[in-house]
Amino acid sequence: MVITKAEVTKLLTVIASMYPRFEVNELKISLWYDMVGDLSYQAAQMALKKTMLTSVYPPTVADIRAAVADITAVEQLDAGKAWGEVMRAIHKCGFYNPEDAYKIMSPCTELVVKQISWREICCCEEIGVVRGQFMKMYDSMKKREETNKLLPASFKKQILELTQSFSMERLVEKNEK
Repeated sequence: MVITKAEVTKLLTVIASMYPRFEVNELKISLWYDMVGDLSYQAAQMALKKTMLTSVYPPTVADIRAAVADITAVEQLDAGKAWGEVMRAIHKCGFYNPEDAYKIMSPCTELVVKQISWREICCCEEIGVVRGQFMKMYDSMKKREETNKLLPASFKKQILELTQSFSMERLVEKNEK
């Protein structure tokens, strides 16, 4: 269940009571509602408590969204553990069974492996080089994933629509040439 505007008002009132210089007004309520309206009230409330316990400054929308992402996050693999998944898959499935190998990897690990190529990983004589490339790509993908989690669903939809319209414009321009 998503947060209501009245619940956003409650959150902002709590912030104002803890931080005297924080003012609540209709514009601020509307902006906050637009930015956190996809969160549940319980998650936003817990995030607010967490930020108030860890910061001397009033929380921002970014602070609340980051705290919600942190509170609700399931344990993630780091790049080293993900590389361990790759090594186990190589030993268990070998070069000729990439589809079986993908089944025993986490989705993010699988995606990075596919970007590098299963063949390249299995046949490489300098496994340390491939390991380094994998770890950089994995960390980059995780960072992008974490940033994406902070964005409201409505904003992600707007970004998708915008990128699709740009893609269509480029396609039309390309076909006109």
